[in-house]
Amino acid sequence: MTFRAVIAVVLAALVCLPWSAREARAGTEEEVAALIEHLREKDPEIVLQAVQAWWAEQEEYRQQQQVGRIAAHWDALARAEGDPVLGPEDADVTLVEFFDYRCGFCKRVLGDVMALAEEDSRLRIVFKEFPILGPPSVVAARASLAADRQGKWSEFHIALMSARGALDEDRIMDIAAETGLDIAQLRADMESEAVTAIIERNRALAQTLGIGGTPAFLVKNAIQPGAASRDVLAEMVAGAREAG
Repeated sequence: MTFRAVIAVVLAALVCLPWSAREARAGTEEEVAALIEHLREKDPEIVLQAVQAWWAEQEEYRQQQQVGRIAAHWDALARAEGDPVLGPEDADVTLVEFFDYRCGFCKRVLGDVMALAEEDSRLRIVFKEFPILGPPSVVAARASLAADRQGKWSEFHIALMSARGALDEDRIMDIAAETGLDIAQLRADMESEAVTAIIERNRALAQTLGIGGTPAFLVKNAIQPGAASRDVLAEMVAGAREAG
């Protein structure tokens, strides 16, 4: 925490103390340090409580800023060309998922995400390839986007996400063959400029939005990082639907 932040925290804490304590003034770092020590001696919990309150306020502010950036970049999130999509184009709510095929938490939520897509006929889900767990993740993302060109993205996506154990290039290609994909065409499409552009675009968008992990779920007015349950995702969708 910076010196200015410490001052803000201590002054916030002072409003909870008697007037005699509030008469103190922090003009130098030494005086602030002495004031903090005084507060610790008077009430060991008060500094901790003030710091926790300050961090809570900062987190709320960060989330508000993040939601604002999501709204500002919503077209790139929801309508960018090349992202795999499930659900009708005229859906009243779009849910966006940033994911990595080697992410255990992404694998854990696969069933809930697919069930939500099947159950909610007014929901559209956009899948953002965000390979952040090493070179095999990039291979899987490229293969997935290439599979979409053959009209087999959903089957391949489920097969990749359901795979257990190491997911290296050989295993990815084996799964592609088992899914019925044309492997020669798949490999050619994996190296296309269009596939590269989609992955680079998603990475840049994630950086802009402050998304550093997977999975991350977004609607126009909210973001939920981590392995969200079906109930949490359904609540997000309902909230977005209510907000219009």
